[in-house]
Amino acid sequence: MIVALAYWIGTPFDVLQTSVPKPWPKVDLGSQFHEHWPSYVVTWLILLILTSIPAVQMGISMGQYAAGFTVLFAAATFILILGSQQTLKTDGLEYPFWALVIGVVIGNLTRLPSFVTSVTAPSELFIKTSIVLLGANLPFTIIAKSGLKGFLEAAIIVAVGFAVSQVLGRWMRVEDRYLAVIGAGASVCGVSAAIAVGNSVRAKPRQIGYVVSLVVVYGLILIFVLPALVRGLHLNPTVGGAWIGGSELADASGAAAAQLVGDEAVKSFSLVKLSRDVLISLVCLVFGAIASAVWDRREGLQPNGQTSLGKVVWARFPKFVLAFLAASLLSTWWQATSGKSFGTDFTNNLNALRTWLFTLTFLSIGLNTRFRDMRDVTGKAVAVFTCTVLANVIVGYLLATLLF
Repeated sequence: MIVALAYWIGTPFDVLQTSVPKPWPKVDLGSQFHEHWPSYVVTWLILLILTSIPAVQMGISMGQYAAGFTVLFAAATFILILGSQQTLKTDGLEYPFWALVIGVVIGNLTRLPSFVTSVTAPSELFIKTSIVLLGANLPFTIIAKSGLKGFLEAAIIVAVGFAVSQVLGRWMRVEDRYLAVIGAGASVCGVSAAIAVGNSVRAKPRQIGYVVSLVVVYGLILIFVLPALVRGLHLNPTVGGAWIGGSELADASGAAAAQLVGDEAVKSFSLVKLSRDVLISLVCLVFGAIASAVWDRREGLQPNGQTSLGKVVWARFPKFVLAFLAASLLSTWWQATSGKSFGTDFTNNLNALRTWLFTLTFLSIGLNTRFRDMRDVTGKAVAVFTCTVLANVIVGYLLATLLF
């Protein structure tokens, strides 16, 4: 909107695209900062405003969030500088790698102050904002053309994942409610699905916590494994992104893996992963009904209460998907009516914001990955979760190569 307004008044806006460090020492680093430091300030302010609105709605105080975000932004600046060093960049050690490694080391060796964890804990804010901005870079024609394929892959992945977890879990005599949370975390959309389904079926809080820990650790592993497999199998980025979209556990870790493959991979990843996100409302509805009709009665529990079908679906529906579609429609119209130069500036500015958001996401993933949280997870849960993830990776590869 800022770019569109600037063009409307006749002053093209290109500030944001200069806020990402260029490869150095090919381009002098000191000169970059001396010339473009206002761009960093503007980027910090825009991202703070964009992400603070949902953060405040989640109950985080504005002052606490602003302080924590500023610390995280400063760390992301250092990471982007490190990742733009010419030799490291040539060797593939770019900002996603450094953000994850630095985050994991700090997260496991230190205790972060509460005002920082208030920002890193809801890391989904960063990636969901980035996905909405990606929608503005994806013409709606592409979404309409590939969206059905993405939804088909997502639906099969979710169905296979739950089938594997239910069959194996019942054979290993894992509790029904626990199995529902495991299947959701491994097959739908990671942490969000585990919490949503766990609440729907009245799972024990510690069971939800165990699955969340598994999602975080396995998601971190897949960030490196899946891009390596994509390159090793010589898949094109579109197929690779679709594979990651069907196999990764959460939006944040999946976007990190896709970004390691390339921008085209991020686009196909988003189409598949968003479809999996949409299915969370249906999964919550189905398992909530099973829990109420079968498990609660078997255990003599009182029903949760009467809630209309429409309210349940809307409550669980990921609203940012609608923002993604709206951003695509709006930017498609803007670029069609404003010309090529507008489209170039618009895309470059959005890409710069997405680079910052990805860096903040990867850093938050690392800071939230605490391996000590895995110590209380039972062997049966780990076995079921692992087999479900492996099944999704295999089926995801087959579907991505067939459909994309």
